[in-house]
Amino acid sequence: MRKKLLSGLAALCLAGAMLAGCTATAPEEGGGGGDAETSANVYLYQKPVSFNPLKPAQGAEQLTMSLIFDNLFTTDPDFSFEPRLAESWDVSEDAKTFTFHLRTGLTWSDGEPFTAEDVLFTYNLAANPKAGGAWGARLSGVEGYGAMQDGSAQTLSGLTAPDENTVVFQLTEPNAGFLSLIGYGSVMFILPEHVLGEKDPATLLEDPWFTQPTVGMGPYVMKAFNVDQDIELDANENYRSEVGIDHLYLKMLTSDVATAQLGTGEIDLVQVSALDLDAVKALPGVTVTSKPSAGFTRMAVNFSKPQFADARVRQALVHAIDRQGIVDGVLGGEATLINSDIMTPWALPDDLEEYAYEPDTAKRLLAEAGFDLSQEVKISWVPGQRDRDQMVNVIIENLKAVGIKAVANQVDAGALTASYTDGSYDLALFGGGVYTPDPASSFPIVACEQRFPVGANTALFCDAELDAQMAAGQRVADQDARADIYRDAARRDNELVPYVWINVPNTIWATSERLKGFEPHGDFTNGFWNAADWTVSG
Repeated sequence: MRKKLLSGLAALCLAGAMLAGCTATAPEEGGGGGDAETSANVYLYQKPVSFNPLKPAQGAEQLTMSLIFDNLFTTDPDFSFEPRLAESWDVSEDAKTFTFHLRTGLTWSDGEPFTAEDVLFTYNLAANPKAGGAWGARLSGVEGYGAMQDGSAQTLSGLTAPDENTVVFQLTEPNAGFLSLIGYGSVMFILPEHVLGEKDPATLLEDPWFTQPTVGMGPYVMKAFNVDQDIELDANENYRSEVGIDHLYLKMLTSDVATAQLGTGEIDLVQVSALDLDAVKALPGVTVTSKPSAGFTRMAVNFSKPQFADARVRQALVHAIDRQGIVDGVLGGEATLINSDIMTPWALPDDLEEYAYEPDTAKRLLAEAGFDLSQEVKISWVPGQRDRDQMVNVIIENLKAVGIKAVANQVDAGALTASYTDGSYDLALFGGGVYTPDPASSFPIVACEQRFPVGANTALFCDAELDAQMAAGQRVADQDARADIYRDAARRDNELVPYVWINVPNTIWATSERLKGFEPHGDFTNGFWNAADWTVSG
């Protein structure tokens, strides 16, 4: 028997049943002849490089892409699945067949019809090793994935379209967490086959079209990408519903400048640094909200470098950092600690090593592992967010205190991605992800087959036993049984320390009194999830 899911909440309910049995100018309103056009200014905390969904995009790129592209479904602020291009989906009782029913009568922003063929094109492209995309390994459970990898097939045999409004994923084995892998928030945006279908997949990763994409299914279309300044967006006249604001301007600012402009009325939406929280709360006409994140801030440890191979070194790094001090002193309490890459509450045991701030323990572990304290260790990160910048300062001083020659390495988003590709980085600080809905969503950041650039495992970590445990948890439908498996996986992950866990930050949003309809989201890369519903007044 198959149960149809008619809403995002129903989708999550089914999953539960299976588991149980994202120089500034003030916004202006103008336009001639007819209704006045509306506009709003929105803060963009990093400077984007390109807008290619195949790449492991940085947060500002993901936020922008969420406005110009769309996916089958997303997560709402409660991290429940919400329909987007798919209006509903069915999941077979054995969790091997996932059928998506697309909305009918939709068109791309250029007026071309949207059909199931666009979905097939996108997911086949993601799985194509010639394209070199970052998300393909998420599809490894789909029938025909192996054949694509060895070159004997050009498409996934388990991905079909019975008609122009239906898409079916057939898996080789049960995967109760498959929904959390193939489409949420800021990944797996659907691409236009009529624009990109004739191009060589091997060239698409660096195709200039993605510098300023001209066609999408999102609520906005990109009018101009003014590098290092702003991105101009116009409402998509072909969007599936009415878009409330005619023009959006995404302003590339540092967080302190953005906060100041919020106070002067030059900007309408800001993702606020915890360091500015008290000052922002004091601003007249400004609404501040804080939402727990479904991802976490961490440092990727480059496993391709021998000096980090011993687990005791990685354990020492966590013990050396005053993580609670960062939560209290830098983030004003707007974060919690984490000690595993698995975040789903029901999948976590209560006996994980908490890695308290113990410099002496860190020194002992480094000595036992024979770590060479004479070597320089660079911490790479993209600057611009005051709280993250201060985190780096604290981390560097903490590591120096246990003898590690830690140095700051500020990079732009493109350089950080490049360092993942060539394996040149030492430690890389970043954050994000959506790992709360299901423990399977953490698999891509630790799995051997998901090592960058094939997947999101930027640490280049690999452990066959952890892989087996995580995979086993996906194959079981009963939640109690899954919980037992994932608790063991969390214990091993906790011991091996694939990433240096810093914290789970709250995402803090501040809106001007002009902006209406904004619904805050804990996933900072999906903060524009309901942008079509925004309006401005006054």
